[in-house]
Amino acid sequence: MRRLFCLLFLIASLFLLAGTASADTSVVTYLETECEVASDGSCEVELRVGISFEDGTRNFFIPVSPNARDVKVTGAEYRVERGAEYTKIVLLGSYSGTVELTVDYRLAETVTAVGSVQKFEINLLYPAWTCAIQCYGVLIHMPAPFDGFPTILSGYYGDLIDNYMEITISGGDLLAVLNPKQVLQDHEAMSLSLDLPGDYFDLRFLAGKTVKFDKLVFLVLLALGAVFWLVFIRGRIPLPRRQAMPPVGSNAGDIPFVLTDRKPDLALMLVHWATLGYLRIHRSRGGQIWLSKLIDMGNERKSYEIGIFRALFARGERCDLRSREYSRASEFSVTKTVAFWRKRVFGKSVRPVVLRLLAAAAGLVLCLACFDVLVPPKSWRWYAILPLALSGGLACWLVQGFGGCLLRRHSVRTIFFSSAAVLFLLIIGRRSGLLKLMLLCVLIQILTGLLLRCGGRRTKTGFGLATELLGYRRYLLGTPSAVFRGSMDTDPQFFYRSLPFADALQVGRIFAGSLDDVRLEPCDWLDWEGKPARSTMAFYTRYLKLMAGLRGEKEPFLLRLKQLRNRQSRTRRRTLSTGAVRRRPGDRRRPDNRSRTRSQTRARPGGTARGTDRRRP
Repeated sequence: MRRLFCLLFLIASLFLLAGTASADTSVVTYLETECEVASDGSCEVELRVGISFEDGTRNFFIPVSPNARDVKVTGAEYRVERGAEYTKIVLLGSYSGTVELTVDYRLAETVTAVGSVQKFEINLLYPAWTCAIQCYGVLIHMPAPFDGFPTILSGYYGDLIDNYMEITISGGDLLAVLNPKQVLQDHEAMSLSLDLPGDYFDLRFLAGKTVKFDKLVFLVLLALGAVFWLVFIRGRIPLPRRQAMPPVGSNAGDIPFVLTDRKPDLALMLVHWATLGYLRIHRSRGGQIWLSKLIDMGNERKSYEIGIFRALFARGERCDLRSREYSRASEFSVTKTVAFWRKRVFGKSVRPVVLRLLAAAAGLVLCLACFDVLVPPKSWRWYAILPLALSGGLACWLVQGFGGCLLRRHSVRTIFFSSAAVLFLLIIGRRSGLLKLMLLCVLIQILTGLLLRCGGRRTKTGFGLATELLGYRRYLLGTPSAVFRGSMDTDPQFFYRSLPFADALQVGRIFAGSLDDVRLEPCDWLDWEGKPARSTMAFYTRYLKLMAGLRGEKEPFLLRLKQLRNRQSRTRRRTLSTGAVRRRPGDRRRPDNRSRTRSQTRARPGGTARGTDRRRP
């Protein structure tokens, strides 16, 4: 029993020692508050503080309003920690002796309208102060002279704090100074309020007036989006089942629509037909591309494929990409492909773009609330808020691309713009004080993209096709290169036949890179003027140029950059091998014996040649 008492006494002593060591014995020698109130109710606050620190004081903080914006401290390094009741301005480092600081921040709203009366309210002190205040004063500059007397409330003294302060009103200035013999204890709180006529402040353009309504509309739109997804979009999520072949009878050009509800790709369709032997693709050195028909397409292919193929070669065995037939076939391919697959894959389900619009509209409303807080309260503010809010809605639409970017073309570009949009949304959310809601909004946009990466609700056929295509994509990604080499030993055209599907599933570069050390046989369906490509990556580079030409696009930026680097490296190697020196404009050409002809040299006795000219002056 005695040991138990000793143990409890020891624990109590340790707690007392810890409490004594952590007690703050610093003193605020003076605290002066100056407020500049604008005609719209916003307020610029400046605190001038003198603090006498105990030796080695660390993590001292100054509490200010939780709505403080643009916080700046002069005289010390600091960090800002925001809370629900107050904002901490934590001074970094260790302090000793007397330190003088200046704290500036802005309050966007200090006035409320109650009937025909406007009430100005501001919190001067927060109960989080951990030390006594020896000298205190506050000076408030109002926008115009006023009639009335302020009400000051204290945490310790209540409304009797007026007896310990000297209050002076001169025109639009209000000065309240604490009695020099009075000291404010630690954890003191103080607020000031003043009743004014209903037309004293101009509250028409007050910042943040629509924030509460915007928050409500944001939550309502999120709820509508959730209900819409549950009723019209919700269905089984296609999961990949690894398989070594694409779906039977599938076409590489249909994959963008069948898998992700995107526009069909005629270029992939043409390459796929070429691998099957229906046509041959030719490309000249100048970049001109044309198609030549090898055999007619019969009933072994789908009806829309037959129609597109016949439209291409309606006037002969050859089709130029600049011809009218090719442009008509491009438009014809989109409409016929979508009409064939729409009911088979998605049935009569509602288009998922409605869910994307609801999510983007929720983000737009939240951005409207953010910019309502950030834009200064001027007469022109709504002319700036509306375009900025629309840009926020566009940023939310771009963020949705994160979800399905790995199954679509230009994934690098999509990731770049989506990342920039996320950064933009988080910055405005942080600056406006709505960071938590903005984080929720960003997560909702990404989740929307993930849920719709394979389109909307699918039929049984559409679900099976998506599962098989994702399984084939997993096979192309996760299969060891030795397995692919074995397939190429039995079928030399395996790489050429599989590349269109790998490209449609956005794994073409990875698939080609896994076989880069394999020497290729000539391609049966591509006639490319120039040296044949012997490696898979060399052929993939040509393939990208070919696809850009078939789509009528410029070559990809990364491919052009790679070509420029290769050209520079070849020039550098040629320069080093020949010993030539690049001359700058204006440099004189130095004589070089290698540039002389044999007629300009003569043999020396002994069989050596002397680099002199026979013609002498």
